[in-house]
Amino acid sequence: SGIIKWTANKLSSLLSPPNVSSSSDEQSASFRDLRELQRTMARIQRTLDAMDEHNIRDDAERLRLWELQQFAYDAQDAVDEYRYELLRRRMEDPNNQGQSSRNCKRKRKDDKKEPEPSPIKVPVPDDLAARVRKILERFNEITKAWDDLRLNESDAPIREEDYDIKISTTPHVDDFNIVGREEDKENIIEILLSDEAAQAHMSVLSIVGMGGLGKSTLAQMVYNDERVSKYFNLKGWVDVSEDHFDVKAIARKIVMSFTRNPCDTEDIDNLQNMIMAQVQDLKFFLVLDNVWNVQKEIWDALLSLMGGSQLGMILVTTRDETISKMIGTMPSYDLSFLPSEESWQLFKQMAFGFIDQHMDQQFQGFGRKIVGKCGGLPLAIKAIGSSLRGETNEETWKDVSESDQWELPAGEDRVLPALKLSYDRMPVQLKRCFVFLSLVPKGYYFWKEDMINLWMSLGLLKQYCTGGHENIGRMYFDDLIQRAMVQRAESDEKLECFVTHDLIHDLAHFVSGGDFLRINTQYLQETIGNFRYLSVVVSSSDHTDVALNPVTIPPKGIRILKIVNARDNQRCSSKLFSSSINIKIPTETWQNLEQLRALDFSHTALTEVPDSIGELKLLRYLSFFQTRITTIPESISHLYNLRVLDARTDSLREIPQGIKRLVNLRHLNLDLWSPLCMPCGIGALKGLHTLPRFSIGSGGWHSNISELHHLVNIHGELCITGLRRVRNVDDAQTANLVSKKHLQILRLDWSDGVCTNKCSHPSSQNDVATPEHEEEIFESLRPHKNIKEFEVVNYSGYKYPSWFGASTFMHLAKIILCQQSCKFLPPLGELPCLRILSVLFMTGVEHVRQEFRGSITTKAFPALEELEFEEILKWVEWSQVFQDDFPSLRLLKLKDNHELRYLPQKLSSSLTKLVIKGCSKLASLPAIPNLTTLVLKNKINEQLLNYLHFPRLRSLKMLLSRSIEHILLDNQNHPLLEVLVVSVCPRLHSIMGLSSLGSLKFLKINRCPYLQLPSDKPLPPQLQRLTITKCPLLADWMEIQSSQQQYLTQLHGSKDAWYEEKQAMNELNDASEDEQREEFGLLSEDENGEDDDEQDHEPSEDQEIQYGNDDSSEDE
Repeated sequence: SGIIKWTANKLSSLLSPPNVSSSSDEQSASFRDLRELQRTMARIQRTLDAMDEHNIRDDAERLRLWELQQFAYDAQDAVDEYRYELLRRRMEDPNNQGQSSRNCKRKRKDDKKEPEPSPIKVPVPDDLAARVRKILERFNEITKAWDDLRLNESDAPIREEDYDIKISTTPHVDDFNIVGREEDKENIIEILLSDEAAQAHMSVLSIVGMGGLGKSTLAQMVYNDERVSKYFNLKGWVDVSEDHFDVKAIARKIVMSFTRNPCDTEDIDNLQNMIMAQVQDLKFFLVLDNVWNVQKEIWDALLSLMGGSQLGMILVTTRDETISKMIGTMPSYDLSFLPSEESWQLFKQMAFGFIDQHMDQQFQGFGRKIVGKCGGLPLAIKAIGSSLRGETNEETWKDVSESDQWELPAGEDRVLPALKLSYDRMPVQLKRCFVFLSLVPKGYYFWKEDMINLWMSLGLLKQYCTGGHENIGRMYFDDLIQRAMVQRAESDEKLECFVTHDLIHDLAHFVSGGDFLRINTQYLQETIGNFRYLSVVVSSSDHTDVALNPVTIPPKGIRILKIVNARDNQRCSSKLFSSSINIKIPTETWQNLEQLRALDFSHTALTEVPDSIGELKLLRYLSFFQTRITTIPESISHLYNLRVLDARTDSLREIPQGIKRLVNLRHLNLDLWSPLCMPCGIGALKGLHTLPRFSIGSGGWHSNISELHHLVNIHGELCITGLRRVRNVDDAQTANLVSKKHLQILRLDWSDGVCTNKCSHPSSQNDVATPEHEEEIFESLRPHKNIKEFEVVNYSGYKYPSWFGASTFMHLAKIILCQQSCKFLPPLGELPCLRILSVLFMTGVEHVRQEFRGSITTKAFPALEELEFEEILKWVEWSQVFQDDFPSLRLLKLKDNHELRYLPQKLSSSLTKLVIKGCSKLASLPAIPNLTTLVLKNKINEQLLNYLHFPRLRSLKMLLSRSIEHILLDNQNHPLLEVLVVSVCPRLHSIMGLSSLGSLKFLKINRCPYLQLPSDKPLPPQLQRLTITKCPLLADWMEIQSSQQQYLTQLHGSKDAWYEEKQAMNELNDASEDEQREEFGLLSEDENGEDDDEQDHEPSEDQEIQYGNDDSSEDE
């Protein structure tokens, strides 16, 4: 019905009565046919609005409704094609375009929406007119036998209803308290940490229960419990959620979960080595969620990959008791239904919010009746309770409690009645959006914005207010979260990922009907039948070829073609493209795709796009995200309906010149790091909301910065590269960045970005700009005061613009200054909300003084929390820091500032962590009264090293160059030191004063090939954990330590040692690339001073000696 309503509205707006100058009687007849189609659809709208295909029990009526739906699809295609013809004429006929523009200006005074171009001068194409007549004839045939469809000409015209959403104002609408599972959690944790489990090398415990009981939720509660984190050294979570249990696919997911890094390895031996490297000699905890189908030999093959661990515990969630019996090593945990009182509490929480407010007696009666019919299933209770939130009509509560939907068959579908009732209570617009969740596989993570853009491309977001389609889409999506239809997923990325529960996914599939098809590649060549929306899922490494032959694709009418890479879906972006997913679309297949609205090739190995893509004239959404394409064909300029073009791939070298003709484009997503060549004309796309990259060139073919003038609707992020090519200051002023009030992140890069493109188009040879000229350009690029993040790269001017650092930038929270020639830093002390500041790779700065804090008379840098200076090549001195400056500073990083000699005498008492790397001329550190964490790396002055006095220091890490042979520690200077890490010190011979550190709990020494420790001086008595790795000369010392039984008993005393050490090591991590290189012994000679002869003294790669919270070591 939504499609029919849309089509009727569009026809009504497009088809005015033809004037007396109509070209012919045939054209008049064509317009009459189109108007007749509009009236017909208006007449059937009221009847269809009252119908739901899934509530119709009669097969004949269902068939007629399906026929009517197919008629609606064809009618909408006809309308869209005529609309495309109007756009084409508008773009190709400058005179007509000018007249349309004048009409637009007149109408915009009363209507903010862009008016439709006048159709009077555009005749209906003959083939389209013939199709309209056939559509009307088919409608008459459909309705002739449908006696119940009694319509008359007096039916009211269509009016788009308002969308009323009752959304909770809590900051996390899906973050509800869990009710009734605390006892289950305690029982499972007791099993996991039991002596019985500790004695087994590998244990498997299954949580068994029907769908919707909360097995995954319970597993998450266990996984996130602090006691589990303390007990196990390594944790991982893998959502299996596939009918086919693929060992390689699951092994890749395990690697990614353990390492938090992407994995695209196909070889099973490599995967085994990667897993073994993670679990070797450790206690690991792994959750395998939603295990559906597995054979015993395949399960055993998976377990063999983790055989090198000290202790392995695998928690499985499944609906199948037979799977539990086959793979479990201990009795399964059968999850029961929620008791009635807990069910009632959960329902009240969902229906009335977090506040346990008083309920009227009548609502309580209906509510308890509804809860009773949910049968103790948490998912059902959440869904139906959420759908009733804010509902004050007593009749509605009564209708839900007495609905026939509750009479659906029980069993595994016991939850479905409640879910279906929740779906029935959705507004019709939300129902149309919800069904598209069926196109992604179960357990698939997706981005919110991608789903919204897909809805928008299909015309599902009706703009009934001034919020814009994107805001309406976000409102719809948040409503789905509120109704428990979509939930936030675990993600390590900045952007939030979302996922649907398996049973919610089943509901979406149930209500989607025969028009939606999701199919795995292994079944792609089978006869599929008729459908309108298609997703092809690649879930197995054995079926990665996507061959879309004409037999596979219906001859006409398909609206979505989406390739889904579900192989390694641990993160939304999957980070890397998949080189093994090959797309094959023969030329003849493209003819069957002419009605496409959305085409998604993301995460595939697509390398080339054919010119025939320009024939998809109804296309509105096109994604090449993370593919291997280098160019986009010029024929794309004919896609006048295109609204979303996602070209975020680092291989793209050029944007087609005709992109300026895509007047409806709202989102042009580009990769920040690609060697991008951008044509002129982007400024014509005035409706753009997304443009993360703008690449400036020289010469007539390339874009000019002045084109940004009219792009006032850009939201989110904008990175401007190639600013060195701006020849005219007026162009920079014309760009009018100060008007871009929706921008939150702005990057100004005077170079071509990370990857330089050797462009084949003519360009000016005079690209060398003077520092004075760059200063004028920068002065003209003042952003809007709403900016939150600002980055400046490769700027060669001698000074910063006058506006930089002004207190009017009230929201500016992060600044990065990189690769610049200025002699002085900008005055940033007045920025009220600046939290993070990084100054990197500066060539001119020698002193940081009063100019840095600015003219502020009170506390400078009032909100700054993190400050970093790296590779300031000539920097000698930092001074003139006043007593109250930096009141919020907690982290300071000084890295590779080789000339730095002097720091302020005192820094803020809020500073708790200091990282110093490669500052060899820095002989002393300032007084930092509350410093608790200190990291010293690379070339550190020996004088500084021997005179460290921080009485509150608790954690110290040292990675020292070959110049350091001795370290002196003193309990008087470090009375509270608990954690000491000495790593990758190639010439270190001794650590003096180690035994005097009375508070030391954790000691880790790694890759110190010449280090020796005195055997006559015992280690501190409070030591809980000792780790020695690749220190061959300490072998005898360790044997002596091992012989002291009393000392070993003390080492084994603390059960919290593992967890505390893990927290301490995380605190010492400075989040830099060399952290990982240090861990795997890959630091370069310049960084740590290692040379090849040291390797001869080291034990084997896997040798490691540990003492501490290790229950098995006592038996050894």
